[in-house]
Amino acid sequence: MRVVVLGAGGEMGRALCDRLRAQGIEVFEAQRSTGVDAYAGTGLVEAFTGADVVVDCTNVTTTRAKTAIDFFGTVAANVAIAATQAGIGRVVCLSIINAADPEVNAKFGYYQGKAAQEKAYRDGLDAGRLVVVRSAQWYELARQMMGSLRAGPVAAVPHMRCRPLSVADAAVEVARAVTAPVADDIEIAGPDVLDLADVGKAIARRTGSPKWVFGVNVGGAAIRDGHLVPDHPDVVTQTSLDQWIEQAYPATASAVGRG
Repeated sequence: MRVVVLGAGGEMGRALCDRLRAQGIEVFEAQRSTGVDAYAGTGLVEAFTGADVVVDCTNVTTTRAKTAIDFFGTVAANVAIAATQAGIGRVVCLSIINAADPEVNAKFGYYQGKAAQEKAYRDGLDAGRLVVVRSAQWYELARQMMGSLRAGPVAAVPHMRCRPLSVADAAVEVARAVTAPVADDIEIAGPDVLDLADVGKAIARRTGSPKWVFGVNVGGAAIRDGHLVPDHPDVVTQTSLDQWIEQAYPATASAVGRG
């Protein structure tokens, strides 16, 4: 089996490539360094030729709706065209639970981009050739937010009520969608409903840095009030926040932080 992974350099892309290779699957990392530019549409058909499945894990770092819609919509349209030309049997798109809901994404540009991505794939591919794997937020997102929204000993993490899970657990389920033909889209979520800001605070307590973590309101009330929480996820992963922290920071002595 040959699988092409777009966005292989990102956190999920790397985890997925490692997972697939561990299963003995041939993986091609489609990125600029290997001659593929999904946004420009160059190198896609060549990369896809002879592959069985294409996985879209592409990402763009932005909060602007215009940028996100343009990037995700353009990439999806290009991938759909190239996949059709190359005769790809299945395209797996990684998305976010409820990101396409207008009530959720109305004030969150990044999620508007994910909605555009899903629409472009729906428009460009037959239903039987597309699987959308919608994930809840990852524990690692809180860590990323603390890195980007930080000033000295103070960091901020958005209030997002969700059912977070680890990237590693999400990669297992994306790999399953790649290797086992499925007819329907899939929702994957973690074991507990949490505020992402509290995930950040738990990380800071474990590592001792930053000293203070504050939750901030972004993206509208729907994101804070539980509209990101799936009603009935298809897969509930088992790694709790405490277990993930033990795995992610095994040699770090716990430190008392204040949030």
